Amino acid sequence: MKPQLSVISDSKDAFLNSIIKCIVGIECSNLFSTHLEKSQPDQRKLVGEFQSLTESTLKNSIEGIDWYKEHCPNPSIRDSIDIFGKSADSGFVVVIEIDKTRADQVAKKFVSRMALFPSTKVYFVSLCYPGTPNMNKPECLKYFGYCKALALRMGSHYAGLIVE
Repeated sequence: MKPQLSVISDSKDAFLNSIIKCIVGIECSNLFSTHLEKSQPDQRKLVGEFQSLTESTLKNSIEGIDWYKEHCPNPSIRDSIDIFGKSADSGFVVVIEIDKTRADQVAKKFVSRMALFPSTKVYFVSLCYPGTPNMNKPECLKYFGYCKALALRMGSHYAGLIVE
């Protein structure tokens, strides 16, 4: 069980492809194959492990980016980005949000995080893991497409991945 790419804004962008290559290589069967049978606090722990695993994979694979977990770019707003990357010299940031396959969460995170960086190029990644059987995966995929379209209009990049 690994994250699978569902939507990408620009398949020719080398940096976006390097992020995706790291993420799709993460084996996470031990985290998500039975997580729905667990309590909410235990599920949160597994998601935290996945976040740490993703951050360490990126740190070990992509040079020239400073990576942070739970980064709060604006203390007055108090929203934290699950995984944040900042390029020291290229003038862009990476925002990776990890959520269940819920279209409302995908849209909410995209809008709020993109608003935090109005004049900065953003590489935004929605990384979704299995939710309940009632969660609407096709709707989530539809919103991945909307995020892609908006990112392109803003001069940024987008990728949507789902752990399957």
